[in-house]
Amino acid sequence: METGAPRTVLGVCRETVPGERRVALVPDVVTAVGRLGLTVLVEPGVGAQAWLHDEAYLAAGAELAGHAELLHRADALIGVHPPALDRLPGLRPGRLLIALLRPTAIPRQVGQWADRGVTAIGLDLADARLPAARPMDATTSQARIAGYRAVLLAAERLGRCLPPWGAGGTAFEPVRTLVIGAGPDGLQAVDTARRLGARVQVAELRRVERAQAVALGAELLALPGLDPVADDLELGETLAHRRSALSEVLAAAVPHYDLVVTALDVPGGDPPMLLRTDAVAAMRPGSVLVDLTAGPAHVPAPADGWAQGNLECARPGATTLVGDGVIVIGAGELAAQVPVTASQAYAHNVLALLTHLARRDGLRVDPTDPVQDPMVVTYQGTVRHAATRRLLAAATAAVGPPPP
Repeated sequence: METGAPRTVLGVCRETVPGERRVALVPDVVTAVGRLGLTVLVEPGVGAQAWLHDEAYLAAGAELAGHAELLHRADALIGVHPPALDRLPGLRPGRLLIALLRPTAIPRQVGQWADRGVTAIGLDLADARLPAARPMDATTSQARIAGYRAVLLAAERLGRCLPPWGAGGTAFEPVRTLVIGAGPDGLQAVDTARRLGARVQVAELRRVERAQAVALGAELLALPGLDPVADDLELGETLAHRRSALSEVLAAAVPHYDLVVTALDVPGGDPPMLLRTDAVAAMRPGSVLVDLTAGPAHVPAPADGWAQGNLECARPGATTLVGDGVIVIGAGELAAQVPVTASQAYAHNVLALLTHLARRDGLRVDPTDPVQDPMVVTYQGTVRHAATRRLLAAATAAVGPPPP
């Protein structure tokens, strides 16, 4: 992105989503951003929820600017979440917006960005298969923190200690834990539960993820009649045709576990609903389930009202009792509950992207670059993200074209 100013101005937005405690840029990273030729503006109190005070930003070389001044001066805006449109009055064409966009959850807003000529880049859309894109992959960095937090949250509610225990010569069995899905969040849940002493089994179909779970010390749950698959594409195809078979296996298995973490997601699609309420109710009293795919809480639910995550009874950001005292926790935005580490990780994702975009004349967005291509959601007045574009087209078809 070219600008006539000698230095590109980067504005760090204060988060306004309820319960969000992360910040997009931490003071430790401000200096590195400055070395890229960028001037950093931050709103007063931008990092307060993560115990990062304005004085730390000033000491690192940032400037403080009120919201109106920040919008006027900034060539690029960064946030954890995209700012609501009512906080972006007079957003001028050519502005760059970087955040966790989740574009399919906000298609109308994405369309308005395109109409205003805003270039929007989603750090949640980086293709982790590309080595150059991995440092920008905020989905993985935040998911790992959520997986860690999920196990701690469950352990708090469980009423039993996770490792083997003994008293008076009697040995108690370790807590039996099942992790469904071994993506970044599921693998971190495996590692955390194992380190706390739990016996962990994993339900996973993807071969690479199965091997990673075993390497962390987990056992694989047998999935009769379901063959391992190569990748996310094959997993999506299997779930499209055999989800009921997987659900039956899991429903028969979960009563044997004390703690269940569900984390099975398919990139580019909705998480599959795997366990109905009656299956959860069959678990022992005091069992705990955490659905990492139920959330974040501020993302609108699907229009058909179907469950957002792997558990029919999970609600984002809420705890529900099912059956005879089975505790179900919908994760929501768990990474926001660990704001210091999550902000540091996210800020380094931002830095990696800015480093990739930085040129002598500012930040240059190039959708033909394989690294940038999947991340650039809007560019030069168009919506490039295919799934969001389809949603907008369907909405237009439903209501008809605007009157002449």
